[in-house]
Amino acid sequence: MTDETSPRSVSHPEPAAQDGDISLLRKEVIEARNLVIKTDNLLKNLHAELKQMGRKHEEQEKRHWMTSVTAYIGFAVIAGVGAIAFASAEVRTARSDAQTNEARAAALAKDAEKIKATEQARRETSEKALRVYDLLGSEKEGPGLNQAMTQAMHLDRNQLSALEGKAIDDRAAGMKRQLAEAARSSGESAYRRQDWKTASQDLGRYVELEPKVGDNMIWFHLGSARMQTREYQGAVQPLESFLKGTGGTKTAQYAGLMLGQAYEEVGNPTRAREVYERAVSLYPGSEFAPQIRNRLKKLASATAPLGTAPATASAPKPQ
Repeated sequence: MTDETSPRSVSHPEPAAQDGDISLLRKEVIEARNLVIKTDNLLKNLHAELKQMGRKHEEQEKRHWMTSVTAYIGFAVIAGVGAIAFASAEVRTARSDAQTNEARAAALAKDAEKIKATEQARRETSEKALRVYDLLGSEKEGPGLNQAMTQAMHLDRNQLSALEGKAIDDRAAGMKRQLAEAARSSGESAYRRQDWKTASQDLGRYVELEPKVGDNMIWFHLGSARMQTREYQGAVQPLESFLKGTGGTKTAQYAGLMLGQAYEEVGNPTRAREVYERAVSLYPGSEFAPQIRNRLKKLASATAPLGTAPATASAPKPQ
């Protein structure tokens, strides 16, 4: 560059040089304009790309939002289903527990009823035992005392305390022996006068009160009296007891005859035949042997009726 204060050269450049500079300048201007245009196009393209990227970002944001909403809804549905399933399980468990508790309550109620019934029975038995205890101490010999003794014997000892049972037994022991002896005396007297019903009742009372019968003939008299009153089932046990405690006597043979008849009457011909066979072997030539053989023949016959009762015969008096 030249200094502005310096004088300009008066000489002028050549036209050819000026045209070249203008062309160059024009070319530079054109290139600059093209560069500006290109830059503007690039800026437009960049702006368009930025807008497109913005739209894509918005779409991604929308998709992300929709995905989040969908995930939230799915999670809510799963959580709701899980909550419903858990609630259903809890309800089933609660129902099962309720049913179990109801069954347990019903069982406890039944147990309570049983305990209440047992306690009521024990109380009633205890009150009955007290009344019997008072009767045993106040009643004189007779029907009242007999009734008190019967009640004392049939008390349910499982419902009484040990002290109550012992008190009843102590008071009843002496009176029991006294009543037994009175029943024996009355029964033997009735047997001798052939009062079969009274003999059956009193001698039956005696063997009930006396656990160990010392006189074996008591069994014979009791069985004989019951045969006369047609108490065939009740005659079996006394006659069996008599035959177990006696030897081969004529009285034993007659007892066997009566016992066989009793077995026939109660519908046990097999046992009757066994008894007859034993009885006839004791005294084959006695006056009872023909009756026994006739009984055996009837049992052996398939067409003859069983259980024909013999004519009433008096029991032989023991020596």
